[in-house]
Amino acid sequence: MARKSPRRFVALAVLAACFCFYSSSLGFASDEAKDQLEKAVKVWKQPHAIRIAGSKFAVDTISQGAPQWQVRATEANGSTALFAAREDGGSVVYGVNYDSAKSSYKAPYGSRVALAATGDEEGSDYDWTVQVERSSSAPQRIAFSGNSEDMVYDATLAAEKPLGGGVTGLVAVDMKRRSGDESFLPTWIKPSFGAKYASGNTEYRAAVFPDFQQENTTSVDWEAVMKGRLEGWSSKQGGKILTTDPQYTLRLSKDGLQGLVKAPAKLGTAFGLVGTINTEGQYDVAGYGEWTGERKVADGVKLDSSIKASASRGSVDVQPLGTGVTLDLGALAPKFAAKGSTLALQSRYKFGASRPAVAAAMALTSAKVPEVDVMGLASYDSAGDLTSSVKVTASKLRGIDAKYEMRSSNSKFRQAIAMASPRVDFGDGSYLRLTGKAYKGEEFGEKPRVQLGVQYEGKVDILGRSLDLGGQSAGFDSGRSLLDEMGRPWTSPELKKATNTAKVVRSRIQSEYGEGKRWISK
Repeated sequence: MARKSPRRFVALAVLAACFCFYSSSLGFASDEAKDQLEKAVKVWKQPHAIRIAGSKFAVDTISQGAPQWQVRATEANGSTALFAAREDGGSVVYGVNYDSAKSSYKAPYGSRVALAATGDEEGSDYDWTVQVERSSSAPQRIAFSGNSEDMVYDATLAAEKPLGGGVTGLVAVDMKRRSGDESFLPTWIKPSFGAKYASGNTEYRAAVFPDFQQENTTSVDWEAVMKGRLEGWSSKQGGKILTTDPQYTLRLSKDGLQGLVKAPAKLGTAFGLVGTINTEGQYDVAGYGEWTGERKVADGVKLDSSIKASASRGSVDVQPLGTGVTLDLGALAPKFAAKGSTLALQSRYKFGASRPAVAAAMALTSAKVPEVDVMGLASYDSAGDLTSSVKVTASKLRGIDAKYEMRSSNSKFRQAIAMASPRVDFGDGSYLRLTGKAYKGEEFGEKPRVQLGVQYEGKVDILGRSLDLGGQSAGFDSGRSLLDEMGRPWTSPELKKATNTAKVVRSRIQSEYGEGKRWISK
């Protein structure tokens, strides 16, 4: 029986595809019908998303003809992707994304290795990044990033060692080779030396930061830091004014003295105050205060409010006053809304503005139809711009899965709807469903983008191994470009991930940031 299931499965898939090809309910003009018929004959021009998975590895592909596709091989958990992709008719790009922290294939010696690399089919445009980190309380890492133009890198080596008497010695060095450097050796080298001592809730640190400049001159920055927590302050106030103990930092350097006090809190009073005095006696003070509170006024009704003000020398800025109400719809209307359904209304008013900014958020599960969930967001800012979104999801509603999503912003309106019919089961987990999708947005003109096809799951035997096969294929598509779930132009997620990794690493290398220095002076 299990051997016959795939044949019945494929046969029904072909019948469903034919039904989609020749659906007469779409009402296209004769020229459009001819164009659609030409596309229907060439099935490979329709959008497909197919996945074959085993116990350890999986291969998936998404495509719509030759100009737009991606083939990806991953571990079963989705990590370690080897991929090839083509976007909008451009060059074919090959790549890899690997992170040993997420992969079942770990790096040796407890280290973390991350690799991101891409290259085109001609081998003339490549980009790669390798990052290696060792698991330690002191940062030990190195990162290389190269492309067809140059290669850059940075590294941080740090260590700490007890010196006796509760004192711990700290040492770190940050090194970089930046874009445009003639030598392969690092031209940006910043060592840091320090020591720390802790007593109760107070920690003392001292550090020096030599700077060996190219003009054979050396400058030395230094700092002495005392930081801690004012233990018991919140309890002395009964937790009504201060919900957390304030934290303080005093930092003395060659530029002067800086003092910082802050008391962060999600609810209650939060404040921060920073003051500096330079070596010439000039001072500056800035700070902020914030209060956030909430109160249950009735069963299922909660009010909240917040206000924040910041001040610096000669100026005070009062941030928008926030007020809101949260309604527990499950408690207020149990016959209408299931448990967990809420409606929240928020308002923020900036003093002097002509109107407040308001926002509403709703999460609703129907008590009578628990298979249906509704989520909605709407915001109206002080400039009069309206942004809204609605998402309605039906899961296993008499065997039907459906989703409708609408987003509106700056007079741009976008809609997407997807439906899947009840499953036709063949046993052994194999099934087939008819699917329909429609998108409407300004890029499609007056007529919506419509896709009709099938969704399928089954088993296949390849070289004696039983693998899971699943995916979606469209038999009819009124457009020619590959789209994401909201109807936006498709881009390869793996290619984007690899290129973004390289951008982040290169931006850090070009900056004056040094992780070793930050670790010693934190």
